[in-house]
Amino acid sequence: MNEKFYALSEEKQSQILNAAYKVFATNQYKKAPTSEIAAEAGISKSLLFHYFHNKLELYLFLWKHAADLTKKYMCKYKVYETDDFFEMLRRGLMAKCAVMRKYTFLSLFSINSYFETEPDIQSTIQQDVQDATHTTLELLLSILDLDFIRKDIEFARIYKEILYASDGMLKYWYRTGNYDVTVFEQEYLEMINHWEIVYGKGKENDRKQL
Repeated sequence: MNEKFYALSEEKQSQILNAAYKVFATNQYKKAPTSEIAAEAGISKSLLFHYFHNKLELYLFLWKHAADLTKKYMCKYKVYETDDFFEMLRRGLMAKCAVMRKYTFLSLFSINSYFETEPDIQSTIQQDVQDATHTTLELLLSILDLDFIRKDIEFARIYKEILYASDGMLKYWYRTGNYDVTVFEQEYLEMINHWEIVYGKGKENDRKQL
C-alpha cells in the first residue's frame, strides 16, 4: 500500500476503512464494487487505488487491521492476565463482543472473510488463522495453571475441540446471517460453562449428570 495513506488524518483514514468494511461485509469479495467503497468514503475511485494499489491489497489490509484491533481489545480486557483457562475464555468473549458492538461492519467483515472462497484471500487468511492458532496454544501452555484442567485429556486436544465448536458457531452465523451479538454472547457463555464442566478438574459429578 501507499504510505501516504497514513499521512491522512485519523478521521479520513477511518472514513475510508469504515466504507470498505461496510461494502465488503455486505458483499462477497468478487461482487464488492470498489466504486461503492469510494463513494461511501467520499473520495474518487482513482484516489482509493492511489492509497491501495488494488482490491486484493485493500481487502488484506482490512483483515490485518481487524486482527490488530481485536488484539488491542484482548489486552484491554486482560484476557491473558489470568492462569484460569475458563476465565480466559470468558474475558475473550467479552473482548470480542465489545468489538462486535462498537465495530459492526468490521466484525461482519471478519466473519465473512474467514469463509471467503477467493483463492488468493483464502490462502492468506487460512494461513494466518493456522499461525495464530499455533501461537496461541504455545502461549496458553506457558501461562495456564493446568491444575484447572482434567489430567486424563491432553490440553492440546481440549483446545482443538473448543476451536472446532467455535468454528461451527461461526459457520451458523455466516450461513443464517443471524448476527445478534447478545444472543451470540449468551450462547457462547453457555458453551464455556459447559466446557468447564466437561473439561474442568474435579467436575466428575457434574459430568455424570450430562
